[in-house]
Amino acid sequence: MEANSINGMIHLLLGITVLLAGRNIFWLFIAVIGFMFGIEIAQALFFEQPMWMTLLAGFGMGLVGAVVAIVYQRLAFALAGFYAGVFLTIVFTGELGLVAMPAVAPFIIGVLGAVLALLMTDWAIILLSSLAGAALIVTTFSTLQSGIAIASLLALAVVGMIVQWNMLTRQRQSDAPSDKNGLH
Repeated sequence: MEANSINGMIHLLLGITVLLAGRNIFWLFIAVIGFMFGIEIAQALFFEQPMWMTLLAGFGMGLVGAVVAIVYQRLAFALAGFYAGVFLTIVFTGELGLVAMPAVAPFIIGVLGAVLALLMTDWAIILLSSLAGAALIVTTFSTLQSGIAIASLLALAVVGMIVQWNMLTRQRQSDAPSDKNGLH
């Protein structure tokens, strides 16, 4: 198997995992999105550097995210929102060619993602992980036309949101205390 197909399979598997379980496996979601964030930023800022430096930047950002998620979850929500906002802006503007934005747009949208994640924790993480997972899946298939890619991304994101919301609802129902008669 050649390296590009292995990378594609890893992208696809991580995308599916983040899409369907990003909220439940939060540390993995933030590690994956941190890795992608680091890769995108390193490629933009240090485009003439060797690939190992880009991968190291991605690994470092993913590791920071995962450690923060384990140690201080509230801060990790903001970090995940920031990472996802920047990554999704880059995917929508660069890889999908949807809209042109000023260079500062990813940072601004990243800050908005951080605020959203802090204010609406469960909903924001479900939304952001579904969009990020869908983006990872769709960008794996670089041959898709822009319109098909965007429609696929949105359809996958909706599926991810529904699956994750159902998982959250079931988890909350099983965690709810029952009364003496066994009723909720």
